[in-house]
Amino acid sequence: MKHLESLDGIRAIAIAMVMCFHYSYFASGWIGVQLFFTLSGYLITGILLRSRHKPFRIYIGTFFWHRALRILPLVVFFLLVSALIYIATGVPQSFRSDWPWLLGFLANIARLRPTDVGPAYVHLWSLAIEQQFYLFWPLLIYFMPPALFRRFVVGLLVFTPLLRLAVFSWTVHLGYDAEMAGKVVYVLPFTQLDAFAAGAAIPVLALDRLNNPGRRLIAAFLATAALGAAVLAAAYYGGQGAFVASFGYAMFLLQSHGYVWGYSLLNLLALLALICALRRLVWLRFLENAFLTWVGRISFGMYVYHIPLLLLGEAALAKLLPHPGPLIRAGFFVIWALIVLGVANLSFRFIEAPFLAMKNRGWIAKALREAPTVAPQ
Repeated sequence: MKHLESLDGIRAIAIAMVMCFHYSYFASGWIGVQLFFTLSGYLITGILLRSRHKPFRIYIGTFFWHRALRILPLVVFFLLVSALIYIATGVPQSFRSDWPWLLGFLANIARLRPTDVGPAYVHLWSLAIEQQFYLFWPLLIYFMPPALFRRFVVGLLVFTPLLRLAVFSWTVHLGYDAEMAGKVVYVLPFTQLDAFAAGAAIPVLALDRLNNPGRRLIAAFLATAALGAAVLAAAYYGGQGAFVASFGYAMFLLQSHGYVWGYSLLNLLALLALICALRRLVWLRFLENAFLTWVGRISFGMYVYHIPLLLLGEAALAKLLPHPGPLIRAGFFVIWALIVLGVANLSFRFIEAPFLAMKNRGWIAKALREAPTVAPQ
């Protein structure tokens, strides 16, 4: 797949949203994860569709080889460092119970235990969902006839919201509160499938040729803002309290049944943003800025490292200034962001890039070059 700098810009925006969310600067910044999911659905589906004509052994082997080289080196390195720190200091205490779930890419399921995943690792739930998505999506693309797969993608967009409603209702029926039900909906892989399907719809339904994508994006943004305002108004006048800083999209989307329709609306917004970026609309050319594209390239490391570095930094700051004011907090945010950028850049250069360079080496790459072109039956 041709590398598109605009997509790196999208990644940069997504990781910035997530970091601001975890620093309590942007209550709706968790939406950056939805953007990552949609982008992943677009990229992975496009890659798989282009290699679908290969024999299955080459098709599936190449896919998992490339995914392993992209994901495993950084994650294994991170967990090894975490293990060494835990052995030396006993911190974080949750590592002892969390590490099997983290290593098995089951952090999203671990979040449903009576005790959540530790703060240093809680963000890895989204990596787990992506890996679980990779387990079945290549099989569907390879073995489903194209027409059936198109209907399947559309079906996911239509029926996943109903599945979220069913999961939420059943969780409440089992005696759990709404907060827990919202978390269940948020972290289960099949209740997030429409995020990936939204991205997949671009190559599957040729949505990159959609007419007037810029106008549609603006219309979707305005609709999203209007519905967010309506959620806040309903909460305020209903006596529930309006979390204004969330713009109506607080995590888990509990108010006004947002867990049903809210994710779908956000996924649509992400889909249209991707289309506009792919079309390189003039007013989105800033996504191709050198700084944003660099941030996008190292965004995986930024995502993995940003919370542990934040926890370390906040612990150090608390010893120096137990009650920092807004200006100190703002200055600390800048320092933290710069450290995250620096660590992620070093990680990319010395851990990720050497393994990524191995994509076209070895027996799998050789077999791919020599494999005959045979369409799946």
